[in-house]
Amino acid sequence: MPSRNTSLRQQYHARLAALPVTVRAAWWMLISAFGYSASIALVHHLAERLPIFEIALARNVFGLMFMLPWLMKVGLGAMHTSHIGKHAIRGLLSASNIWFLFAAVAYAPIADVSAITFMMPIVASVLAVFVLKEQTRLVQWLAALTGFAGALIVIRPGMAEFNPGLLFAVGAVCAGSLVSMMIKTLLKYDSGDTIAAWLFLSHTVLGIVPAILVWVTPTWEELLWMVLLGYLGAVIQRTFNRSMAMADASVVLPYNFTRLIWAALFGFLFFAEIPDLWTWVGGAVIFFSSIWLTRINSRRGKPKD
Repeated sequence: MPSRNTSLRQQYHARLAALPVTVRAAWWMLISAFGYSASIALVHHLAERLPIFEIALARNVFGLMFMLPWLMKVGLGAMHTSHIGKHAIRGLLSASNIWFLFAAVAYAPIADVSAITFMMPIVASVLAVFVLKEQTRLVQWLAALTGFAGALIVIRPGMAEFNPGLLFAVGAVCAGSLVSMMIKTLLKYDSGDTIAAWLFLSHTVLGIVPAILVWVTPTWEELLWMVLLGYLGAVIQRTFNRSMAMADASVVLPYNFTRLIWAALFGFLFFAEIPDLWTWVGGAVIFFSSIWLTRINSRRGKPKD
């Protein structure tokens, strides 16, 4: 007989499947936003004693382990891809993104880092002009410049004590922007779960040597936190990929703004960090300019009647 947990899980999936596609996409993005904020709060705590490379390796190893039940269910055939080169490049860029992000969280308030990372869609749009030779219009440059102005509001160079951790956040944005461009391409060929599995595998291979060089033996408590970090990493990847595959970015990205709210809450509850007014103002400017830019790009991609 099926267990009670199995029955509840089936009821949950049935009710979720009955919802409109856009609602399901929003739900996955909300989960991803919560998981993102919870994970950077964990990194902020672990980085007080453990090296960044070690934390990143643990996150990827345990994240891969949490992908194993899915892989055992669907079989190794789910890992098949005809674009292994693109997965490898994406893995390298994504590993750089994680290393920069974890370094930023180690030194800067988590709400500030979360606000800066909203720049990814804006930087991705700018990079698309130079890397993919996409044509652009004045209104797109205006939206991008608005986003950069929002970043300056958060960083406030010369007006407040500068936190070098925010430079790592900018590096994470640049690497993450290239990653987001590649995810959209890979989703044309592979499922979101396949992309996530290849991500953790490539991260693990790339992160072994750097982690060994700076290794500090974790306590049992720290090990448990790293297991949770790996679980959240798997949740973030799978829910974000599912959300982006179900609906246009302009539809689901607004729900990603909730991660700033969660980051501020976690920072206040666990680290006594209180984001100032400019973090909220700058974060809102960055976020709404990214939505503005995403909507412009979405309208351009739609065929005219």
